[in-house]
Amino acid sequence: MRRTLALVFLAVIPFLALAQEQGKAPERDFSFYVEYPHIVLYEGKEVNLDVVLINHGSSPEEILFEVKGPEDWNPRIETSTYPRTEIRALYLLPGEGEEGKVKVKFRAKPPEDAEAGDYTFELTARTADGAIEREATVTVTYVLKEEPKEEEEKKGITLKVDYPALENPAGKEFEYEIQIKNEADEDRIVEFKAQVPAGWTAYFTPRWKDQHITSIKVGGNSSEWIKFVVKPPFDVEKGEYPITFVAQAGEVRASLDLKATITGTYDLRLASEAEIYGTGDTRNIKATAGKERIFKLYIWNEGTAPVTDIDFFASKVEGWEVKFKPEKIDSLDPLIKTLKPEVVEVIIKPRERAIPGDYEITLTAAGKEDRESMKLRVTVGAAMSWGWIGVAVIVAVVAGLTGIFVRLGRR
Repeated sequence: MRRTLALVFLAVIPFLALAQEQGKAPERDFSFYVEYPHIVLYEGKEVNLDVVLINHGSSPEEILFEVKGPEDWNPRIETSTYPRTEIRALYLLPGEGEEGKVKVKFRAKPPEDAEAGDYTFELTARTADGAIEREATVTVTYVLKEEPKEEEEKKGITLKVDYPALENPAGKEFEYEIQIKNEADEDRIVEFKAQVPAGWTAYFTPRWKDQHITSIKVGGNSSEWIKFVVKPPFDVEKGEYPITFVAQAGEVRASLDLKATITGTYDLRLASEAEIYGTGDTRNIKATAGKERIFKLYIWNEGTAPVTDIDFFASKVEGWEVKFKPEKIDSLDPLIKTLKPEVVEVIIKPRERAIPGDYEITLTAAGKEDRESMKLRVTVGAAMSWGWIGVAVIVAVVAGLTGIFVRLGRR
């Protein structure tokens, strides 16, 4: 029995070793191929093909290149990125899949006297020690005629804008810088049109000139930049507005969808009654000590969007009372909608024994979006009761002095 188990174990060992070897990645191996091994090349064109390398091994490899073929075609391997550089070797790191692919270029240029026919090129890649070698064959069918041109309708106009969505307060212009590219070989006169919301205006200028234009000449296979300027009306509401720029040259047409976002403006203003109607209280008023004085404060919004949660404050003299009626305004629409300012009563009461003279109070209206202040000068006079008391004191003093003079006169 033991002898049988030993024989089975010895028989299984080679299979286990083989399975282990098959599961391991190869120590050294690489792929080398051309994605398009047979191409048609038209007169006046050059060979420009991608060559792919992948290192399947576990260590980096130095790969040497060799190209065989018609020498007057100047066949060579070059880098795939600019500036183009001819290369004879490549340091290839390990890697699998798309990320492991490394591409170089196979380039060749037919001589001026090249005849039509098939030309074969042998590309060889080998490791620096010559242990591994791979080959790829490229066949070029050279045709003595120009490459068929694309249909003219495919060569149209393309438009480009770096900032298709802009944000501004109402009343401010939106400026879009647009590149117009003419893909045709011949020059074109490109005309402009704009599709804007009702009440908006638009015009076009060259990129570096302040001159209104309606068209521009664009050279063949060239491009020009222009400014597309859009102006919303002053009373435009807050929101997003679609805008379309259209460029047309004959039957060829292109358009750009743009966006203008109006954020709205907020501009609180305060004034006295005299500043609004020409009569009434100015910013200099009179008050009596201990008595309430009502001052009418006019407030409005010269912006384009409502100012909300407006509270009123006053920097008052110690011992004075200043109240507002109403104490708060929830929302104040733009004046262009309300057509009249709001009135807030400011109730001012100097203290009972306020010394006659001039005092300054600062009135402030503060909303979420904006705030505004104004200074009010209050001239305080003594109360009438204190005036009569003063008169009584003077009469008493005069009477006392008179009595003294009379007694002295009798002596």
